Amino acid sequence: MMTAMVRRLLRRGMAGTVMLLMGVMVFQFANPFIADSFGGEEGLQRMVELLPPGLRSLAELSPEFIALTGLAGYLSLAYDHPVYLVLVMSAIVGFTGRSIAGEVDRGTLALTMARPIPRTNVYLARLVGLVILIVLFAVSGPIATWLGLVIAKPSGDVGISQLATLGALCGLLAWSVGGLTLMVSAASNTTGRVVGWATGFLVVSFFVDYFAELWSVLEPIRPLSIFWYFDTTATIVDGAVPVKSMLVLGGSGVIGVVIGWRIFERRDLGI
Repeated sequence: MMTAMVRRLLRRGMAGTVMLLMGVMVFQFANPFIADSFGGEEGLQRMVELLPPGLRSLAELSPEFIALTGLAGYLSLAYDHPVYLVLVMSAIVGFTGRSIAGEVDRGTLALTMARPIPRTNVYLARLVGLVILIVLFAVSGPIATWLGLVIAKPSGDVGISQLATLGALCGLLAWSVGGLTLMVSAASNTTGRVVGWATGFLVVSFFVDYFAELWSVLEPIRPLSIFWYFDTTATIVDGAVPVKSMLVLGGSGVIGVVIGWRIFERRDLGI
């Protein structure tokens, strides 16, 4: 029964999920070719040196950045890019929103709960589906980047282990967002409400982290942004996920899942 519920949840919206997954892979696959077209590490450093100071600040780039981090640092920027984040977060928020709140709105969850199935199993099916989705999106980007490196062969040294740790960090971010959004979905009646909350949270969190570099007023509240703990450059260069990222991103996801479960267990679904 659990397998059937998970399969049904993943099958719903599968076309959109596949398109988002393909978008992630194409975006990350192209990045090594772009690096090679600039001439690898040396060419990228010259390109950054030619940028106006204002544009460097907006892009959070400097010649020293490429000199210190090399090709790995450049590749990490694609995982901080809004396009990548929108693709991944759309899949995670979309799934968590429709898996509980969306089914409450359609009445399909009431039909499921009318059967002799424990609520814990119903919630666990949603959680398993979320974890499967997170793993798919966490590994797809690094795999695509690795394929791009193998084919394009830009100058610079990036190992598989570095890409694996980057994938782990991406998985932690998706887990944090997924757990918190699942909590909201467990308390909501419509997918739109969940998507609205998640979109507002992610946009504010992203811009607090981004503009804190340019506006000192935001610096004190920067640690409140989940993107403050999404340090892709340090992760890929060092080949290890920062401890603070594991604790905050992993912990916030667990907290969201646990609170969501308690809400779902006690909630009146009007069956």
